Amino acid sequence: MSGTLVCLVSDTGAGLGALDVAAELSNRLGLRLVLVSAFKEGGDPEAAAAYERGAPLLLGRLAAERGLTGEVAFRAAGGTSAVHLGWIVAEEAADLIVVGSTRRGWPRRDLGCELAERLAYETQVPIVIALPRRRHSRPGDSLEVVGSR
Repeated sequence: MSGTLVCLVSDTGAGLGALDVAAELSNRLGLRLVLVSAFKEGGDPEAAAAYERGAPLLLGRLAAERGLTGEVAFRAAGGTSAVHLGWIVAEEAADLIVVGSTRRGWPRRDLGCELAERLAYETQVPIVIALPRRRHSRPGDSLEVVGSR
């Protein structure tokens, strides 16, 4: 493996789209894949601890459903802020970041990824924004690359 790709994953459309793109890029480029599941901090500490324990199971299930092979690591991050994800990117010495996007506005023609915009201020690592999946599209059909500063 020549590098590391960090991907923010969830079981939503945007998170699954990001996982599909990250898996394809990891495969094609021979990058180690680190899947990150983020949760909001605050509130019940027991719920946060339970989430941290369950996150690797969720990420493992999603990776298995996509037939991911090779080196895949799982991380859980308290807080959905770009700062927390920036720390993980630095700890993992990432070479590339993949995040999902959502459609917004009426009639859902605009794309948005506020996290990518905030993350660009926290790291010099290039960010790939996975566009929302279409019903019959293949993984990797739609990619948008946001350059680093």
